Amino acid sequence: MRFLFTTIPGSGHFHPLVPIARALRGRGHDVSFAASPMFAPAIEAAGFEAYPAGPAWLERLSDPVMQRILAGEFFVDLIRMGMVGGVIRAANSTDADAIVHGGAELGGLVAGAILDLPVASVTAAANKAYWPMMRPGVSRAAAEHGLDGERVTADDFHMLMINRTPASLESPGYVPPMNEINVRPEPFDDGGELPGWLHGLGKRPLVYVSLGTVMNGNLPLFRLIADALADQPYDVVIALGLGIPPEALGQVAGNIQVGGFLPQTRILERASAVVSHGGYNTVTAALGAGVPLFLLPMGADQPFNTERCITAGAALGVIQPQPPGPPTAAPPPFVPPDSAVIRDGTRRILEDPAFRQAAGTIADEIAALPPADYAAERLEQAVAERQRSRRPGEGAAVSA
Repeated sequence: MRFLFTTIPGSGHFHPLVPIARALRGRGHDVSFAASPMFAPAIEAAGFEAYPAGPAWLERLSDPVMQRILAGEFFVDLIRMGMVGGVIRAANSTDADAIVHGGAELGGLVAGAILDLPVASVTAAANKAYWPMMRPGVSRAAAEHGLDGERVTADDFHMLMINRTPASLESPGYVPPMNEINVRPEPFDDGGELPGWLHGLGKRPLVYVSLGTVMNGNLPLFRLIADALADQPYDVVIALGLGIPPEALGQVAGNIQVGGFLPQTRILERASAVVSHGGYNTVTAALGAGVPLFLLPMGADQPFNTERCITAGAALGVIQPQPPGPPTAAPPPFVPPDSAVIRDGTRRILEDPAFRQAAGTIADEIAALPPADYAAERLEQAVAERQRSRRPGEGAAVSA
């Protein structure tokens, strides 16, 4: 079978798809990706062929296309910015049997409906929580492409919905639809080798600091965290992320080491606590390793993730008031807390064993979920069933 994945051009969206894509390839299937042409190097570095789709942009707050998205309906406007046509061309070029789209990348959903191809999604709790608020915009955008928007956005339109959420992080009272499975949120990072200085750290607790791959442009917040954790009785590793040299942070205390894009999964094996923005990949990677967190959410899904972690007893954090409606890619105005709040919260996370115990409970939940290979198996079955039944879709063939 031939599977075409579609993704927002950012690590936070692409990385969750890679374990499933690799599992499909390991089962003998052809897998490729459609995304912004500027994101092709990241896709190819992970071992997949990349096809251009949509505008040339990267998920960075300073990107001009990102700025247009920030002023619109979350990522819905990408449907109107050439993503659909690009996915159609990629599907025709690869003779795709199915399209698998990331939860925020909705051009693949509309393209699949137009081509009458089976469509699957890969998502997590926060995406599902906000979907009822996003659905009207997606329905309108689908209708602009000649589709029945209500049908395309119905819960049963997808042949398969792949959830990646442990029970403790799920929306309270959530009842999954019949076409949903839940698999382990397996981490993927390609940060390369561990820096030599990490091997030289002693036996003291280690606090890992990351603001992900979008919010990491907030150097003043990194600076605030570095000052808050300076000269404490533990070591601190700060990962500034891609494109930011360590010297950008300036002088730091002797207990702090600064790097760029670091191999997060391997650092978490050594970590005692994480200070983060609350992005889903960082949260689940930390909790999967049984590491509690202190969280500083700024926007998008981060307040939701932070609230779930605090409720589960695996984190502390500072949640600011959020505007009503669906999340926006642009964070609302962020007022950082006093450095003492970060320092005292991190100390509590390290000293109170209840936080690590709660994180360990969620680690057990994650480990108990089926692996990515189960999602690959179910995708195989769903496509085979669709091919046997030849059920008509809602779309009509169009040129792209």
